[in-house]
Amino acid sequence: MEFQYENPDQKLTDTARKFEQEHGPLKEGEIDEIIAKLFEKRGLSKMLEAPTDIGEKEALELCEKPLDDSHYDLLLDETGIVEVPIQTWEQGKGTICILLKNVIPQKLLDAVRPIVLKAASQRKVAGGNRGVAAGTGMVPRKNRNGKTSQIKGTPHLEDLSKEDYARLRSATDGTLGFLARDLRPGGQFYPCRLTSYSGALPVELALMGTLAKFVAETFRKSYMTGKWKAQFDKASQTAPTWLLRTSEGITPFTTITCNRSWRTAAHVDEGDLKEGFGVMCCLGDFEGCDLVFPRYRTAVRYREGDVLLANVGSEVHGNTPLLNPDGTVPEVGREPERLVCVFYYNEGMDQCESTMQKEREVINRREIRTNKPKTKGVRGK
Repeated sequence: MEFQYENPDQKLTDTARKFEQEHGPLKEGEIDEIIAKLFEKRGLSKMLEAPTDIGEKEALELCEKPLDDSHYDLLLDETGIVEVPIQTWEQGKGTICILLKNVIPQKLLDAVRPIVLKAASQRKVAGGNRGVAAGTGMVPRKNRNGKTSQIKGTPHLEDLSKEDYARLRSATDGTLGFLARDLRPGGQFYPCRLTSYSGALPVELALMGTLAKFVAETFRKSYMTGKWKAQFDKASQTAPTWLLRTSEGITPFTTITCNRSWRTAAHVDEGDLKEGFGVMCCLGDFEGCDLVFPRYRTAVRYREGDVLLANVGSEVHGNTPLLNPDGTVPEVGREPERLVCVFYYNEGMDQCESTMQKEREVINRREIRTNKPKTKGVRGK
């Protein structure tokens, strides 16, 4: 049969083409052998195929629901790659996730740990605006007087069910880096800006830029070279002001979302560059919280020092329960500290002005035009 590549690596394509010229059309087993040899050179000795595909519709129906061990049959817990089933790959899908074990130096992890903790502790998930990932949905909130508000979001802790309270009691999150323009309720434009993380000192941004540079290099050297190039090309079209960077140059990331002790419900990430790919790492001593892709009944277990590449911008995913380091269930409010960094390019950042000052000036002019009275001569009445 004819085999269609996602073309993440030109070397794979060239090797396959040369083989076909010499020996005729590739057979499925021969394809696997070529890919396996390429993976071995890149340290990806384990290549797995997801056990099944339950379908996109069925996976989306799981959104907002907590996931557990019953939602997967295959677990990746060592360096390797999981691909979608071959019939799904032919429909244009490809890699689900790639796990690279023990690649981040411990010295770098120790240096960024307090920064990630502060960034991830900006706000409680309960009472926030990530209702799907929180597993509660976006519902009308209650005011302090107990009456229902018109504002929707994740319920506050006191309004959660017993099950949701136990899961979200210790969960916090935050962002570090830069955000694109957005239109807030009431018609107010927010400019491209540094995130609201109040503790982001220049030296801290520099250290997080170093971490971003390291995981970006891991991304570049992985099997997902094509995805890295698409994301880096978009970053190259963006003013360096809005990119995570080091003195050596830019990275393909604008933003890092940091989560603390949060077992997310099934959801799909929003705001990521669609042509890119999810890149993440974690810190902490814990068990559980495996990342599940229920559509393919596949999970991946990553720990401190690992880099995980995953299709979180297109596929439904969520975590299994967070456990103590010894595998026991933690008491509510005493969950182990699990810190996660999700690196991405925030869509729309290529539209930002070259500096923060110019960006504010553009938005201010837009606000003046937006707020200008439509009726002339109002003051003369």
